[in-house]
Amino acid sequence: MNEAPASARRFAIGWLLVVLAMAGHGLWLWSGDRLQLETDMLAMLPQRADDRAVQDATRQLADAAGRRVVVLVGAADWPSARAAADAYAASVEAADASLGLRYRVGADLADDWIGFFAPYRGQLLTDAQRAELTTESTERLAAKAVEALYRPFGMPRIGAWQDDPLNLFGGWLAARAADSPVRVVDERLSVAGDGRQYALLMVEQHGSAFSIAAQRALVPVLEAARAAALAAVPGAEVINAGVPLYAAHAAEQAHREVHTIGLGSLAGILILTVLAFNGLRPRLLVALSIGVGLLAAISVCALLFERVHLITLVFGASLVGVAENYGTNWFCNRLGRPPEERWAMRRRQAPVMWLAMLTTVIGYALLALAPFPGLRQIAVFSGVGLLAAFVTVLWWFPFLDRRPIPFNRFADWLGSRRAYWPALGRNRFTLVFSALVLAIVAAGAFKLRSNDDIRLLQNSPPALIEQQLALGKLLDLPSPAQFFLVTARSPGEVLAAEEAVKRALAGLAGEGVLDGWQAVSDWVPSPARQAEDRALIAGRIGGADGVLAQASARLGETFAPPAPAAAPTLRIEDWLAAPVSEPLRHQWLDRFGDGYASVMLLRGAHDPAQFPRLAAVADGVPGVRFVDKVGEVSEVLTHYRQRMSMVILASYALVLVALCLRFGRRGWRALAPTAIASVLSLALLALLGQSLQLFNVLALLLILGMGVDYGIFLLEQPGRGERRPFLSVTIAAACTLLAFGLLALSQTPALRAFGLTMLFGIFLAWLLTPLFMPASGPAGRDRI
Repeated sequence: MNEAPASARRFAIGWLLVVLAMAGHGLWLWSGDRLQLETDMLAMLPQRADDRAVQDATRQLADAAGRRVVVLVGAADWPSARAAADAYAASVEAADASLGLRYRVGADLADDWIGFFAPYRGQLLTDAQRAELTTESTERLAAKAVEALYRPFGMPRIGAWQDDPLNLFGGWLAARAADSPVRVVDERLSVAGDGRQYALLMVEQHGSAFSIAAQRALVPVLEAARAAALAAVPGAEVINAGVPLYAAHAAEQAHREVHTIGLGSLAGILILTVLAFNGLRPRLLVALSIGVGLLAAISVCALLFERVHLITLVFGASLVGVAENYGTNWFCNRLGRPPEERWAMRRRQAPVMWLAMLTTVIGYALLALAPFPGLRQIAVFSGVGLLAAFVTVLWWFPFLDRRPIPFNRFADWLGSRRAYWPALGRNRFTLVFSALVLAIVAAGAFKLRSNDDIRLLQNSPPALIEQQLALGKLLDLPSPAQFFLVTARSPGEVLAAEEAVKRALAGLAGEGVLDGWQAVSDWVPSPARQAEDRALIAGRIGGADGVLAQASARLGETFAPPAPAAAPTLRIEDWLAAPVSEPLRHQWLDRFGDGYASVMLLRGAHDPAQFPRLAAVADGVPGVRFVDKVGEVSEVLTHYRQRMSMVILASYALVLVALCLRFGRRGWRALAPTAIASVLSLALLALLGQSLQLFNVLALLLILGMGVDYGIFLLEQPGRGERRPFLSVTIAAACTLLAFGLLALSQTPALRAFGLTMLFGIFLAWLLTPLFMPASGPAGRDRI
């Protein structure tokens, strides 16, 4: 058949209409900056379906800091620090009006805070004040009240002495202020530490922290502001920390790696194509199939997902090395054949090409079983892209490829190398080969170790980490990685549960297990606690023989206790609506399910060996859970690494069934080389000191999907004299190695582990597959 079948024309035209629609969608996405890119590595982390509360808590904590960069500008003395910070602030304000800057505060800030809490002063006590009022005698308390009246220095007093003789309200405010080292000096936020004075500034993006445009705008502004501060005070120190800085680094790294991997793959493939096919025309057609694949992948991902992760695009750059396999196979089979045979060739090759494509897509599709939103995107991106590239080859190439492609020296030489592979059988080579494989596998199994630490997913630059640690130490910031999640039916019960946890933590803090905590109930006591403290203060201070009466007698005065008034309860709703709640507002999760929830953050809880003791505290209070996010995610990674290992075994069984349906009892010959290559890859990684992690296992899925293609192509035409199949397999393997092998250059540890596994696995699959091919015989026979 030399003419195109009518059905082929209909399919080609229909696919053209689909591609034009996807091109229009892509143009719409890019022209209006509608394609939302995600750079947050946390977006790739596994989420447990039964743990929505922890997910929401983690997300809210992340959102609170997601758009903010905290800056400390320090110097040896406060005037110098203030001058440098003023220069920094002026530079930020002049550079970008879209950035919010918090630096100078009003002189009446303290009055605003006092004014908010003043109506509730009769029911606010610290733990120490409550213990003192409960255990101390009235005489001693009265003496203390008189002494405080005449002490020249002490805590500032709010209101008249007789209204609060023990200055309980002033003490409560001082305790709250002690929770943070930040102070207001010269109407500026300041902090002291390490023998230096620092001015505190907060720069906030108005848009998303993960907007690429916002990141590109933010970093130069901060660098210019740093230069301005150093120009104003040459000895100044500038410390920056915040999620946007990490996001900007991730975006820049991904952008760089996309170019390295994508352009490196294209360059290598271009050279191979020119050498094998005598020109660029085959490469242009293969590039067309790859372009259609990438266009389809981006279009579908944009429709299915709210954001496309940059890791998906980095990984998708490697799609170039896989999608070109179909075009390369087409042109390898066209070598030396007249153009008139292309329809007959297409008819002969279609079944085996479909089988090869489906086994590869199975490997990608199984990535969707992993609990990573980013990996699900990769599965969709790669599966759709490969399918679109394959359909382009199958339905368009016979119309577009009409010129003869003769064998050249390079193609003839490379294809003929197949004859130099020995065959496995009852011979000495098989014995040596088996002994070598067993020795490598045994040595690797002895050294194989697993490591599912979540930190393998990240590659934060040391400079950013160093500044984050320095800033956290100076500001005494709690860690968001470990916290208590508190849930209850009402806000009051949530606050009461927090108070129960704090009572239990007090002993652990005394032992040095942790330094302290940060809780909403520090600022808004539970209604029950407020009622108890109100009664305690009223009874001990204003009673007939209370502290005020006895202190008045000591002074020779008569102070009547203030007239009882309706004491309002400090409600969480009022606190949240007031500016005073801004530092801790993100810790109140508000409504959750049928109840409410909050988060208690911890300071100084750095020793994982002590985490069981913290978990025991949570177990003792209903509705409270200790969350170690790092440990929990690492446990989930371990769980899914084990699950995906089982999926790989099941996949081998499914692929073997598909191969046997095509090749009969010979089907094992197409699969065994990939299985051995996968085992050897893990052994070699172990011998090189690499730990086994989830991304190594995920790579094994793709090694299965692509490595088995080599067996399919060679088993379809197993004769040693056949040049085209081995030429196709070799070029395909080389391009895949260029694509996935370059992932080994990634600065992201997870992608690097993936790339190394693919590098070993694909090379070994190509190297071993010819060994398992029968010496001769048609593919359709059922001989083993």
